[in-house]
Parts: sequence; structure tokens; C-alpha cells
Amino acid sequence: MVESKSLKSVHFVLFLLPCLVLYTVFFIYPFLNGVYISLTNWDGLTPRSPISMEGGAFEREILSKVGKAPDRDFLLSIYSKNEDGDYARASISGGTRQRVEAILSRAGWAPEKNRFIGLKNYADILSGHVADTFYPRAYSRSYYNPDSDLPSAIAKDGLERTLLSRLDAEERALFDACYADEGDSFSLRDECDQFTIEDKVWLIPEVDATGEIPSIDVDAFVAALNEAALSGDASAKDSSVAAFLSAHAVSAESAESVRSGADGLFALGDLKRLLASKWNDRGFDLGVIGFTVFFAVFSVVGINLVAFLLALALDSGIRGQKALRSVFFLPNVLSMVIVALIWKMLFFQLFPTLTGIDRWLSDPAKTPWLIVLVAVWQGAGYYMIVYLAGLQNVPTEIVEAAKIDGAGGWQRFVQVTLPLLVPAITISLFLTIANALKCFDLIYAMTSGSGYTYGTVPLVLDIFFDAFARKQAGLATAKAMLLFVVIFAITGLQLYVMKRKEVEQ
Repeated sequence: MVESKSLKSVHFVLFLLPCLVLYTVFFIYPFLNGVYISLTNWDGLTPRSPISMEGGAFEREILSKVGKAPDRDFLLSIYSKNEDGDYARASISGGTRQRVEAILSRAGWAPEKNRFIGLKNYADILSGHVADTFYPRAYSRSYYNPDSDLPSAIAKDGLERTLLSRLDAEERALFDACYADEGDSFSLRDECDQFTIEDKVWLIPEVDATGEIPSIDVDAFVAALNEAALSGDASAKDSSVAAFLSAHAVSAESAESVRSGADGLFALGDLKRLLASKWNDRGFDLGVIGFTVFFAVFSVVGINLVAFLLALALDSGIRGQKALRSVFFLPNVLSMVIVALIWKMLFFQLFPTLTGIDRWLSDPAKTPWLIVLVAVWQGAGYYMIVYLAGLQNVPTEIVEAAKIDGAGGWQRFVQVTLPLLVPAITISLFLTIANALKCFDLIYAMTSGSGYTYGTVPLVLDIFFDAFARKQAGLATAKAMLLFVVIFAITGLQLYVMKRKEVEQ
């Protein structure tokens, strides 16, 4: 019996319907809800309908603005007035929650931390009105704040580049007058210690022994001296000394000690201003976007290159290739978090002992490369299998024909093997690009949430911090939507280009 076309269509729809329902429930609806959240200023906690609200405010801002009596009655069935005069909401979910939120929306009410703000989140992201760590930026880092005391010791490591090479002869003499070379560091001389100099004022008998001069006056005097020293105003220093001595009866020896202390503090001001202006460094921070691109490019290239080379080696017929295949694939079997913790232990415990270099994963200059290294180590084994399968599917008769035609090994590889591997390259690039742009667990486990310090925060991790640490779920969702668009566009373009190459071959 031949089945009619209409019955075939019905059977096809019945077959497809469960898939469409599941796809709608588990993808379409969450996706559309995410789009809506990205258009709000939601903090991740505040519900769209208030859990409780002061009675007068509830009646004035909500009930009085609900136009339909059935809607008002429905709200009063959900919200009940307690003995304190506040309206408390019952637990709601599903269609009930949606109806409550719809009524509140028609009444024009929305919580402060869950309001519809349109495209503001997207505008802020694209215009750079987000955290400074989001986009790549050049920065200047100062190693000394002139309002602070002089450091008691300064390590020589990097000091030549950040300070000493910038000093002229007079400035270097000023530095050497206060800092003694101790081999690995410079230590502050006792005569340049600020507390020692200030003691010349604090320890005069009129302050320390008899108490004739109140400590509050000495505090004000020392503060005035420090302010004059930082500004380099000698006249202000002299005026402060003259005013202090004229306001208090002190001996000639005490007056001389006060003047000596004032001159010492003023001299320290020259060194403080010198350190504040010259002891700094310029650098470049990749930011969230920069590190995401950095990690994606180098991990994709590294994984595919290593995987391809391993596949070539195993396809060459070397002894023990089955055992080696298992060894190379083993890292991919391990959980990414376990991999991260193993390598983290090596970087913090084993590598410093073996190399004598103390800082590995805690060094911002090394950390991005080390994370890429671990990603390549963990991921290369899987794509090695993909490339190996492609190599083993290359028809031997084509290779033999190329040999007969006189093609050398390199020519056979470029002209025969590589074109036939385009499908394997296509799928490997697609998966590694998508996974690199979405990488979260490896980087989070290796940096323990300190990625901003090391400059190793990818976009996915930044979204995580926005949503759960900074309480900016709306902004985080907008970033997630933009990431979805970027991944879709890049992988779609890559598939289009590679598929065309497959056809051309």
C-alpha cells in the first residue's frame, strides 16, 4: 500500500515536532530571554516583580496604575498585606510569574536594578565606556607616591631601566647621598630617614621633656614643613620655621635643632619629587579583548601545528605508534581543571627548583604564554587523531602515481597530501577557534581568579566576573551576546572559505 503525500507530511511533522519543541525550550527561549536581559540593567538578583513592598508605595505606584479590575484582583491574590502594612508576594513561577510581570510592565513599574535600558549596554561596550581593563591600553605605572615615606630599601632588579638610567649627574648624586649600595639593593641611610629628621623637632626639651609646646602644634608644624618640601617652596619653609619659633619660647640649641630638622625635611622633598617624577615605567596591557585574541590565535595555531606534526610522525610507520598514540591522546582524557592544577603545581613548585627562576605563573610577562602552552599540551592529542585519520584516508594509489611521475617527498606532501587533508583541517580549525574563544575553566583554574593582575582574563571570564562579582548581569549578558555573534561570524567565515577550498581541490 502506497502512503499518500499528506500522510507522509503528517508523519514527518510528528517526527520533527518533539525536536522542535525541545529546541525551542532549551535554546530559542533561553536565547531570547538572554537578549532581553542584555537590554536591562539587571544586577542578577533583583526580580522583575517585588518580593515585598511598603504598603503606601505599592498602592500608589502599582495598584492605582493598574487599569483593569481583573488585573488588580489578580495582583491582590498574589500580594497580601501583612500586619506591618507591607505587601508581601507569594511564591510564583511559570505563567503566573509572567502574568504578574506583564501587569507591572503595563502599569509602568520596574525595579531600579532591573529596568529596561535599551541598547545602552551594547553602546557602552562598543564605545569603550566599560572597565579600563576591557580594551588594550598603554599605561604609565609610578613606583613611588610622594605623599609616602621614602622606601627603606629598593631592589636593584629593574631599577636601572625604571630610574637610574634617567638620572643626570646631579640627580644621581642626590640619590646616592640618601641610598647606600648594598649589593642586591639600595638601603636608605639613617641621616635620610624621615622619622630621624622629624625627631630633631619632637625631641627638643620644650616638647619632649617639659611639654611646654603642645604636640598638636608640633604636628601642624611638621605637616607644614612636609607640604613645603613636596612643593619645593623654600619661602614657605622659612615662614613656617619663623612662625613656630616666634610662637614658642625655645632655647638657642632647640631653635638650631628645629632649623636643622626643617632643612632636612626640605632636602628629603627634593628626593621625593625626583622619585615621583622619574621612577616610573610605561607598559601595554592587552586587556580582556587583547588577551582573548592572543589566546585564540596562539592556541589555535599551536594546537593544530603540534597535532599535525604528531600525526605526520605517527603516520610515518615508526615503532610503537599505537602506544605513542595513547600517550599523546591521554591529556585530552583528563579534566581541564585537573590539567590546570597539575601544571599550576609544576609552575609553582618544580620549575623554580629546576631552573632557579622563582616567578613563573605569577609573572605577568610569562603567564599568558604558559596558559597557551598548557592549552596546546592538553588539546593537541585530540586533533592529532583527526589529522591522523585524514592522513590514513589519503589514497595510496594517488601517492604512488605521484612518485612514478617523479614528484619528490615535499612535492607529494604539498600537491597531493595537503589538499586531501582540507576536510580534516576544516573541522580542526572550526573546533579549536570556537573552543579558544569560549575557554574558561583552564584559565580560571590556573590564575585562581587573579587574571586581571596577570593580564590573562578572556572575554568569557570577564563575563563571569561581571555577572557574579560586579553584579552587572545585564552588561555581562550583552557581552555574551556579542561573543556569540563574533564566534558565529568567525567560524562561519572559516567554514565558508575552507569548504570552497574543498570544492576547488
